Order: sequence, then structure tokens, then C-alpha cells
Amino acid sequence: MLREDDIRNAAARRRNLLFLTQRFLADNGFYQAAEALKNEARLPAEEYELCDNIDLDSIYLEYASYYHLKFGKYPKIVRKLKPTVKLEVNAKTKSKTKNTLTHTTSATQAELPPAEPLTNPGDLELTVKKVESLSSIGSASTIVASSSTGNIGGEENRGSALIRLQEIEHPAGAVAAADGLLNQQDWQNLAELVKTTIMRDELKLTWTDMCGNASAVEIVKEAVLTPLKYPQLFANGLRPWKSVLLHGPPGSGKTLLAKILYAETRNQVTFFNVTSSVVVSKWRGESEKIMRILFHMAQKHAPSIIFFDEIEGLTSRRDRPSDHESSKRFKNELLQLLDGMEQQMSSVFVLASSNLPWDIDDAFLRRFEKKLLVQLPNAIERALLIGKQLPIMLAVTKEQIELLVRISEHFTGDEIRLACKEIAMQMIRRATRVSRADEKKEEAVSLQQAFEQIKPLSLKLMKRHLQWQDGHGS
Repeated sequence: MLREDDIRNAAARRRNLLFLTQRFLADNGFYQAAEALKNEARLPAEEYELCDNIDLDSIYLEYASYYHLKFGKYPKIVRKLKPTVKLEVNAKTKSKTKNTLTHTTSATQAELPPAEPLTNPGDLELTVKKVESLSSIGSASTIVASSSTGNIGGEENRGSALIRLQEIEHPAGAVAAADGLLNQQDWQNLAELVKTTIMRDELKLTWTDMCGNASAVEIVKEAVLTPLKYPQLFANGLRPWKSVLLHGPPGSGKTLLAKILYAETRNQVTFFNVTSSVVVSKWRGESEKIMRILFHMAQKHAPSIIFFDEIEGLTSRRDRPSDHESSKRFKNELLQLLDGMEQQMSSVFVLASSNLPWDIDDAFLRRFEKKLLVQLPNAIERALLIGKQLPIMLAVTKEQIELLVRISEHFTGDEIRLACKEIAMQMIRRATRVSRADEKKEEAVSLQQAFEQIKPLSLKLMKRHLQWQDGHGS
């Protein structure tokens, strides 16, 4: 005997399904059907309405992703019906039907056995089965000739219905099917969100602003600029670098390299600057959709660059017990997208930066064709950086520059910038200070003090980055 809770839950399920179906019909333009369902089912529209984050299509896609994660393939919801032949045999039409079945195309006649007289309906049924088997090979004219007009219309209606169902079916990773997904309203909203990651700022940066790290700059140029200038070099199966991981201490210039790459290719390449706030969603399954749309749009806007800053936050190890199921699903989706780039994502370059490459899962590390260490500036490069960053109105001697270069050993480029900014702020403080009339002595700007108050972080991290580069770099 059913309990009251079971009856109540069944009624709630039935009501929810009816609301989902009614909304689906209305969203797809079947307004009369939606209104008829609403009236016939007596849906209390004044009491209930669907939540904003739920619809029939999203439920279907969630089930498809769950099924694919569990069984390694997407579920089959519909299957094509086999063609059927209905023949009405009576005393008046038996001879006519016999003549119709034996009258086939030349190709079919070559394979049919010699026609025999039909003595009973059983022989007629056997002959029809033979014709059906031949029609599956390519001789469908026999069945069409023997089918009635009503059956033909039914087959056309079923064919159009199957095509429409296939258009909304969840794709098996193919890029062509993603166009159908973007026709859905919820996917269009996510596509608008992904468009916000496309950079359109005007940055006045050049390759000369990157001091040092010539090897990293050269690899990035090979991956992006060389295919643009010399596409004929990659016409015979040779492909440029598809993915590069930059790692190093904070402030070493990884993000600066990405900014320079954007500034140098602004009018030629679409640049996607991806952050965690865009791709991580609280709704179940939405993060995976955002990643799929991101890579799909990157291909449609190719040549394009996808830049992941601090990628270790998205690609941490999957064997951690604290990881939630949604995080694992997101990482699996990203792995599939990165792995499929060689076959599908043509003219798309993935650039990523990380301060903690040892926290990245090994499967993601394999996807990056190049793993490069962004080195600290040497003495000559530090002298160039100090000369660029010091205030123009400040006169410094050669001996002072040499002193600052020695003090700034193990400094990153950003730490040198901070020290030079402190010198500039000292000059501003002196210029804005209200001094007494009898006080004419001016305080000298302390260059050495400004550099000595910076405590370089690379002293602890650079050794570990060097060890990781020896074991995993390329």
C-alpha cells in the first residue's frame, strides 16, 4: 500500500514534468500545443512557475553528461524505425500485387530469383520479405511502388521528427554539433559570458619591454607569430606549438609576457583572458558547459589565444580526497578539450602561467607541449630595468647603478619596479612637504634604502622551480 508521502511525491513529479514540457513547447515555438497542454493538464500557472536555472533541455544535458562520465558514451534516446510494408491482399487485387512486386529495377532483377506463381498469401509474404532485404541494399523502389500514399507521408513525418531530435541531441565532443547547442537559450547566455573574456584594451607594450627570458619569448613567437607570417611552412602536416606552460616565482614576468603577446597580435588574433570567476559556477554542470563554449568560440574566432593565469587553481591534482565531484567533472572536461586540440582545435594556442607547477595534475602537464621556466633577470637585465623604472628627473651616477644592481640580486622584475617606485614616492614626499621658512636643508633621496627594504620572495621559490624544471620541463 502506498504511503501518503509516496503519493504526494508522485503528484509533485507529474506536476513538475508537465511544467517542464509546457515550457519546452513554448520556448521552441509550439504555442498552441503549450496552451493546449496547459489547459488539458490544468496547470496552476498562478501558483507555480519554473525556476530560472532549470528547464527540460538542461536536465537532458545533465543526464547525458552523467551517462557519459559513467559509461564512457552518450545515451541513445531515440532510434530510427525500420521501414515496414503493409499489403492488403484480396481476390480482386492479388494478381495486381503480384505484378507490382515482380516489376523491379534492372539491378534488382539481376539478384532476384526467377519469379514463381503465387499460390497463397504465405508465398506473397515470403516474396515481400525478399524485396525488403534487397531494398536495404539499395533497391528501395520496389517498396515505394507498393506502398500507399498515407504510408509515404508517415515516413516523411517520422524522418523530419528524427532530424529535429538529432539536432538537439547532446554532441559526442564534435565541434560541428556545438553549433546546435549554441542555439539553445541557456547556452547563448553562457556564450555571452565567455565573450566578456575577450580582451579589447589598447596596451602599448612591445617585445623590448620584456627583459631577458629569450627562450620563452622565442617559443611563444614560434607558436603564434610564425604561423601568421609563414602559413606555408605548416601546410604539410607540421603544426606549431599548441600549448605552453610558463612557471616561475611571482613577479618574474609571466603575465607581462602574455600582455606583450596580446599587444603585438591585437589586430590579428582573438585573445581570451580566462579567470576562475568566469569558468567556475555554482550551478551543477555549468562550468563544463562554459569550458566547451570557450574552446568552441576560440575555434570559431581562430586564430585565437586562450590564456589561463594561475592555472593551478583550476587543474589541481584529482586524487585529493577533499575534491568535490563537480570539480572532478570540470577537470575531466578540460582534459578532454585540451587533448582534442590536435585534431579539432586548429589555429588555437593555449598559454598558461603558474606559480606552483608542482600542484598541477600530471594529466594536465602532459597536455602542455612546452613547459618553460621564466628566469630571474641577470645583472645586465637588472641594470636595464633600473634605468627604465627610475624617475626621469632623478640624476644617478654609474656607481649608484652598479650598487643598485648588486643589491637587487635575486630580485624579480616586479620587485625592481617596486623599489624604483619607492624612490619616486620619496621625491613626491619631499616636494609636497611643508617646511619651515628657516629650514633650507633638503633631504637626499636614499636609493640604497629603497632597494634594501625589498625582501625578495624568489630566495625560497626559485630553487624549487629549478628542480621542477629539471624533472618536468621541456
